[in-house]
Amino acid sequence: MFSVGTFYALSVLQVQLPRLVGTSDAWSFAPFGAVCLGLTVGVATCASMIAQRGAYVTAASGTTLWGFAVIGAGVSLTRLRFESMLLCFLFGGVGVGWTYLAVVVMVGQGFPHLPLARSAIGPIGFSSGAATCFYLSCTLQLSAVDADRVGQALTLAGGAFIAVGGATQLLMPGSTNNGQCNSPKTSLSRSELFFSILLFFNALPGMTVFGAFAPLASYYADGKRGDDSMTLLLPYSMLALASGGVLAPTISAYLGARHAFVALLCLRGAFLVLLSQLEEESMLGLGAVLTILFAHGAGFSILPGLVKAQSTSPGLFLRSYGRVLVTWGVAGIVGCTLHTALSSISAAALVLGLFTSAFGILLHIIPSLGGEFLA
Repeated sequence: MFSVGTFYALSVLQVQLPRLVGTSDAWSFAPFGAVCLGLTVGVATCASMIAQRGAYVTAASGTTLWGFAVIGAGVSLTRLRFESMLLCFLFGGVGVGWTYLAVVVMVGQGFPHLPLARSAIGPIGFSSGAATCFYLSCTLQLSAVDADRVGQALTLAGGAFIAVGGATQLLMPGSTNNGQCNSPKTSLSRSELFFSILLFFNALPGMTVFGAFAPLASYYADGKRGDDSMTLLLPYSMLALASGGVLAPTISAYLGARHAFVALLCLRGAFLVLLSQLEEESMLGLGAVLTILFAHGAGFSILPGLVKAQSTSPGLFLRSYGRVLVTWGVAGIVGCTLHTALSSISAAALVLGLFTSAFGILLHIIPSLGGEFLA
């Protein structure tokens, strides 16, 4: 989970692409969007992979595929081939999807009486992987090196991820039926449809932020646009994502799942709308970003338990949660499109704020909206 979680840190590469390969600012969001597109394929096909090869092998294969993709992206960057770099990240996104869902299954089976482990493994793993990348980007000062050096760094990172995937496959038991995915393929159920919509609105602000996290953090830390210097705000802000994952079960138990999501959605919406009107308020901007990250982690921690409650077997949970997670990648694609289309922090914040607030309000005033699925 640590290895594939590094894709949340792609914005440190994104801010350098106009300088390194001469692409436009709009196209610099494409690598994150390519990974998100691959992610939708990965989570959608993960259930079939686990049924054929087992959860351990699927997780290892996903991590290895992500490693090869990062190496390919590094080689492409060294040769200044932007299109082939996007293709590598597209295939890498498939590996991210495989690993994420397979690890959730593995942890759920290994710690059946610890639901916090199953729900928080994603936010903790992704936050630690992204934080490490952010810290290394600060230390290595990527803004001062050329495409060859950045490509070499990506190649080394990819090699490390392949080593992790290989070690996982060698050291973990190789059962061929870890996921017990023997349920027949069916169309989306009402619960899956509702949870897909809920996950989309929960993930949209966070994925939009991650798609442009480095320039956003630099802007609000330094109070001026265009400064791409990496500050310690980047790695430390990942604590908000991790803490959201850890504290989510407590919040859900205290408020109930429905009120927890209403609070998380409306809080982010209010922050973002306010931010769009007070663009120069750096502390408000930081508060909005950290709130988005916290709620992003919290939502991803609460949802697996809700989906599992509607599933009568481990195989059904795996297939259902894989379908629901498709909207995670869709949210990333929409977020990148939003950045490209609007080219404005305040405009993107206003659109996101209105969308998340509207869905949170609907969830509150219409009890029948997912009422039988949100305890």
